[in-house]
Amino acid sequence: MRHFHSLFPLIFFVIIILSLVFPVTWWPSRPDPPQTRRDMACGAPRGRPELPGARRDTAGGVPRGRRVLGMATKHLTWRAAVLTAVTTAAACVCLWGGAGREDANEQGLGGWPAWAPPASCECRAMFTVGACGLEAVAARRPGDAVWAAAVSGVATARAGQEVSLMPRLATLARYLPRLFRVRVVADGGVHGDALANRAGHAWLLRPCAVHLYTAQDVATCARLHLAATGAPLRLAFVGDSRVRNTLQAAVRASSGAVQFSVPGVGLDAAVSFLDSMAHHDQPLRAHGLELRLHWATFLHRPRQPEDQSLQGARDLLEAWAAGRAGPREGDGPPPHVVYVSSGLWDTSMAGGGAEAVEGFVHTLGVVAPLLQALARRARVLWHVHGPIKPWLATRGAPNAELDMINRAAWARLGGGDVWLWDSRTVLGLRQHEECRALHAAGLHALAPRSWGCTNFQHAGRDVEHAAANMIWNLACNARMDRPAHLCCAADPPPPPAEDV
Repeated sequence: MRHFHSLFPLIFFVIIILSLVFPVTWWPSRPDPPQTRRDMACGAPRGRPELPGARRDTAGGVPRGRRVLGMATKHLTWRAAVLTAVTTAAACVCLWGGAGREDANEQGLGGWPAWAPPASCECRAMFTVGACGLEAVAARRPGDAVWAAAVSGVATARAGQEVSLMPRLATLARYLPRLFRVRVVADGGVHGDALANRAGHAWLLRPCAVHLYTAQDVATCARLHLAATGAPLRLAFVGDSRVRNTLQAAVRASSGAVQFSVPGVGLDAAVSFLDSMAHHDQPLRAHGLELRLHWATFLHRPRQPEDQSLQGARDLLEAWAAGRAGPREGDGPPPHVVYVSSGLWDTSMAGGGAEAVEGFVHTLGVVAPLLQALARRARVLWHVHGPIKPWLATRGAPNAELDMINRAAWARLGGGDVWLWDSRTVLGLRQHEECRALHAAGLHALAPRSWGCTNFQHAGRDVEHAAANMIWNLACNARMDRPAHLCCAADPPPPPAEDV
């Protein structure tokens, strides 16, 4: 449709010409004026000699061809003027509206071009287990009754039945490869791979493969996106520490080839952010890339920087859902990918129990319509929570409440355009079980800190790097023309971004 707009001037020019040449076929002729009137066809008195060979019309003694032209011109004086004005105005409107806009099916409201969901189920299956059908996941291990029962349990829990979701995902996780391997040396120390990464471990859950992105790959993706669209690739992380850690992993994955900086501060602030526990907004910019943490503990609240523990994101999501730039300086227009998390602080502030779940359900009731509207403009990923490590928790681990929060999210967001990201939850559950085994052996405190076995509520870098790699596959595979067997490679790349 976008190319059709260029034909509007030609179409309306042809209409105007046709109205001038063939108006008598459109409007019935009116009676001739009295004989004393001058001939309106050429302004000459009626006694003017006729053209040689012309037939006379018995009604008025005027040559027939001249009489037809005279009627056309008489009727044209006001009708053609009106038609010309209308068609010219219509052409201007079409040109104005078509110059920078897409077809209604290709853009969101507010002039922001949509990344039209849903994308292929293969791309979605990188994030949501069984996006192409859970029966396809069950068929990955034919004849395995335990695997089949776990897959069936996932379907039941997502459907809102009184069945826990997390234990079924944990069963699937046990089929994934073991990553943490330690070697105890003579002095009692433990050696393990601090750079362990689960990026390729979820192959059993999805119908496509992932590319393992290097720093140079990320830099190339950013350069190609900027060249194709004239604007940077924008990724937003809205929520608490669980999305912050994934943002930090995404920056680490590009370290060396991409130079991030904090606007107005410089490179040092970007480097220091990587190992921080930031509870504040954090913009990061590089050539062709904009990554930003929008810190929020309770999404349904408006933002109030004076109390970060009660920080919200409602005003930001409302603006983006309507296709507008966020209300604060630096918010920017709707990003291409938005990763959202909520619920963890409900369990912490409310102390667990039904009150925590009720608080989250209220939050979800406010933001779910905003996220669904935003998902028609950008790719929205919703964090599905994994468990807290109860052997490290200083108070009761609210894993039952987190499971209910996950099921509530499925009840409200499942089946829509928001992608619920539980493939990373499965990776986190595999890591959870490996850390439990190290703890039982008394080795968890000696394992590399990057494994996360001593962090009671966060996954290790092995999971975060795998999650960041999935985001790069989503944002870059199509732009970089990756082979079709890779997830998201056959889907349209992110559209040109327009500053609002």
